[in-house]
Amino acid sequence: MFSLIDWILILAYILFAFSTGILLSSKAGESLSSYFVADRKLPWWWLGTSMVATTFAADTPLVITGMVAQDGVSGNWLWWSWAIGYLIITVFFAASWRKAEVLTDVEFVELRYSGKGAAILRAAKAFFLSILFNSIILGWVFKAMSKITAPFLDWSSLLGEATFHSIQSLWPDFLLLGDLNTTLTVFVLFSVVVFYSSMGGIQGVILTDLFQFALGIAGAVVFSIFAIQYVGGLEGLYSKLESIYPGRAESIVSFWPRFGEGDQGLPIQVFLIFIGVQWWIQYHSDGSGYLAQRMHTAKTPKDAELGSLWFNIANFILRTWPWVLTGLVCLVVFPLDKADLFRPEGILVQSDREIAYPVLMKVVLPAGVLGLVFVSLMAAFMSTADTHINWGASYLVNDLYLRFIKPNAENKETVLAGRIAVVLMAAIAVLVAAQMQSIGSAWKFFLAMASGLGLPQILRWIWWRANAWTELSGMATALILSLLLYPSFPEVRSDYLLFWTALGSVIVSILVTFLTPPVSDNVLDSFVKRLHPFGFWGKWGGEVARTAFYQRVKIWLVSILSLYSGLFGIGYLLRLDFVQGFVYLFVGLFSGIYVWHLWKKKDSPAS
Repeated sequence: MFSLIDWILILAYILFAFSTGILLSSKAGESLSSYFVADRKLPWWWLGTSMVATTFAADTPLVITGMVAQDGVSGNWLWWSWAIGYLIITVFFAASWRKAEVLTDVEFVELRYSGKGAAILRAAKAFFLSILFNSIILGWVFKAMSKITAPFLDWSSLLGEATFHSIQSLWPDFLLLGDLNTTLTVFVLFSVVVFYSSMGGIQGVILTDLFQFALGIAGAVVFSIFAIQYVGGLEGLYSKLESIYPGRAESIVSFWPRFGEGDQGLPIQVFLIFIGVQWWIQYHSDGSGYLAQRMHTAKTPKDAELGSLWFNIANFILRTWPWVLTGLVCLVVFPLDKADLFRPEGILVQSDREIAYPVLMKVVLPAGVLGLVFVSLMAAFMSTADTHINWGASYLVNDLYLRFIKPNAENKETVLAGRIAVVLMAAIAVLVAAQMQSIGSAWKFFLAMASGLGLPQILRWIWWRANAWTELSGMATALILSLLLYPSFPEVRSDYLLFWTALGSVIVSILVTFLTPPVSDNVLDSFVKRLHPFGFWGKWGGEVARTAFYQRVKIWLVSILSLYSGLFGIGYLLRLDFVQGFVYLFVGLFSGIYVWHLWKKKDSPAS
């Protein structure tokens, strides 16, 4: 249970979130543009920090703890590989999203394509992303928060046993997130999120994200310091791993995959799937989704690019190591296969390695610090939940209600529709969360289901021949294959199923592209004149577009080298391998300088 100072910190944060929604409610209510894109006036560091805060969800440290337990540190390549795709967004698409001046990325569909196919695609993606995708994402975020709160709050003591049992007798089973105790905690927190995100709109969401990011990072770092001290510092951590896992410790702490069979470490074939396939099959491969929504809020295209760049640096270089180190401490405090021999909490951890993270909080953190770290996870939960609620609602209002139901609705009516949509998104997400078992499994199934969107969304920016049916066929194929393969082969590692799902969707989408007519010349002409895309645009772009594309590819490749060098440089220093650490940091610094030089020299139509 929490101490008095812990409760003060928790209640102060909830009061802050409520106040933000109230203070910004009048501004957000002015128009749909104010509500969903903050009148396109935000600086780069606001929107970039908001992107990081959103991806830093309450589920993230839990999933990373589970990955480290299953595959060692190298298991993080599941999400480290995303940096390759995120840098593509920065280099190729960030400025163009701002120049497009659409309210949602789904609205962009009818800027790039035309006719019945474009209308069908817009409606399908709006429903698919808002109802299906968004509810799954929010579902695993709720599931994570239920795991985090489980060891700390006892509502039967807070409300009294009689009141608690009365609520328990009335509460429907299909709305339980584990048990009633954790369900009530998540519902209270989520009510706060629904209030301030519905009242304050996207500007309220982003403003709270700035505070939530700082709080989340601080909490993760403080927790990792206490956790490492608990096992005797970094040297104590690595020596204990050696003694508990003889012959396996090196595989556990390695950043790189293993060759052949073994008990720990990421298999090389899975690593190849991560770096060769996974980054380009993401539903946000071109920045679509909440990332595009943030870039839409930028003051200028340059702010969109800088915000996206800051997101990459903070997301991978700053965030990774506190969680990874804490995950390693969990392997020491709760050893695999025998966690229950060390402490009573180990029995719970043994059945669910993801819950080791919040259980370790209870073990190692003193009063006050426990409240701070718990609030940081509340902030992480809220920063993700508010984004996805607002983002999903933007599709329901802008791409379904205004596009197909009532195109001439007035501002007040559309803002009201937005607030109703926020509540609707929240209700759907709660229903999905109640049915979800494993956060990590949900992550991986989601990746497969969304894999059909990745390549078509990149192609629409760089190849004139892509059309609406390219996206529709890829999306439908991935959905069908994931629903068939995952239930049919439950024992097969999900990463292999992801590969076959992605391959099938790519083949189908390319075939369909050539079997269907191209976009009309006048639409392509208008699109190219407006956004000056890079790549292969035939008579609309010619040599200029191709040259700009190759320049951007060079910047992208050197950026990848710089980012990963920075990431692993810090990692090797924390492994007390100072020679490798400084070598990696040296490479990261000088490749970063070279990227900056290339960026200043670039001569492209989108500059």
